[in-house]
Amino acid sequence: MLSGCGSFQVNPPLARYDPSSGYRFEKLEPGSNSDKLFVILVFSGGGTRAAALSYGVLEALRDTQIEWKNRKISLLDEVDVISSISGGSFPAAYYALYGLRIFDEFPNRFLYRSIQSELIDSALTPAGLLKLGGSTFGRSDLAAEFYDREVFGAGTYAEVIARARRPFVILNATDMTTGTQFPFTQDQFDLLCSDLSGISLGRAAAASSAYPGGLTPLTFKNYAGKCGYRQPEWVDLAVQDHKSRLNIRRAARAENRLSYTATDLNPRKYIHLTDGGVADNIGLREPLAAITSLNNSWSVLRLINQKKVDKLVVIVVNAGTNPTTRRDQRPEVPGLVDTLTAAAVVPLGNYSFDTLELLRQTVNEFNESMRLVSGCKELAASKGPRCELDIPVPHQIEFFPIEVAFEYIQAVDERNWFKNLPTTLELPRETVDKLRKVGQQILSEDPEFKRLMEVLHGCIPFAGQGC
Repeated sequence: MLSGCGSFQVNPPLARYDPSSGYRFEKLEPGSNSDKLFVILVFSGGGTRAAALSYGVLEALRDTQIEWKNRKISLLDEVDVISSISGGSFPAAYYALYGLRIFDEFPNRFLYRSIQSELIDSALTPAGLLKLGGSTFGRSDLAAEFYDREVFGAGTYAEVIARARRPFVILNATDMTTGTQFPFTQDQFDLLCSDLSGISLGRAAAASSAYPGGLTPLTFKNYAGKCGYRQPEWVDLAVQDHKSRLNIRRAARAENRLSYTATDLNPRKYIHLTDGGVADNIGLREPLAAITSLNNSWSVLRLINQKKVDKLVVIVVNAGTNPTTRRDQRPEVPGLVDTLTAAAVVPLGNYSFDTLELLRQTVNEFNESMRLVSGCKELAASKGPRCELDIPVPHQIEFFPIEVAFEYIQAVDERNWFKNLPTTLELPRETVDKLRKVGQQILSEDPEFKRLMEVLHGCIPFAGQGC
């Protein structure tokens, strides 16, 4: 009977849809942050390994001094957006909630702790066992309670909204039914007629890191149709693209949004979220959509078209590994667990590489279009006033794609050591410190990061040595 009390934490309904309130990019004060230099951080999954590597990059950006708009500031001050999944969501969420306090508190509250062992211990307590006996309460619900209590101090999105400061931090989970990314933003929760401000950072991080098998999906209630929500105009237009095939990606995004708001045919009363890495193992898909589409809620392309962005910096912290396997040393048929693991992990690695290449290709094509239009206008003008072309020239931007990944470690033995670290929520203290240091080192050695520092007259600190 007591186990029947175990139930998931219900997300609050949204009384009335209001596109001018809630956790949205345009509602955050830029402060001294300038859109001209637009910086996006992307934190991948990988348990404590990913959290430590991402935290090391945050430390490096804090210590990196640049000269921008006649001011000497930290590069971290110019970060506009952080997109994260799974293990990378823990430092991202902590920074969103507490800002610079992360550098005093996060290592001891998360990185240096045996989080995984503590989660198991909490599940084996009488209270934990009773809760887990409930049909609507899973291991991730227990993990969310632990994160609230032990890591995030029960902080909610209401506190993040009250801070009203950039960066805009997007924790990404995966919708288990559609297989698409589910970002923790008010624009996404508008679809559910739910109020993101009442959701804790611990529960959002738990959803983003609900590793399939080890942790259960998290359940969120869908109140669609009860808050007066109206889909953006582009959604209705995109649905008409199916037959024409003019913009298949836009049509797919529209159908995904409509899947939450359908109230007549097969309504989705509950949404089940699992690890963000299932849809995107490095967390880059959401920023890529913002860079390539005007239909995104925080469209970077719109800012570029408005000539508000001159320099676009995307720093991807990719904690992906490639552990050594004995599979290829033996003739035996691989077992079920080995096969399922390979089927889940190997395609994601290839998908992550393709996403990075797509980002580079997108920006290159954008600048190439600018050069073509400019060339056509110059050629036409050279033929006389009557031939001049009255067409707008796309705004050219400088693009700095930066990746922090173990693949770029020069020494073979060291590279293999990092690429064989496990994906767990606990690592030895010395391993955590090595990850922090190597993240700073790889960032400082990245050719695009060096080019950025030359352009911004910045200096590159390393290992706490300062500038």
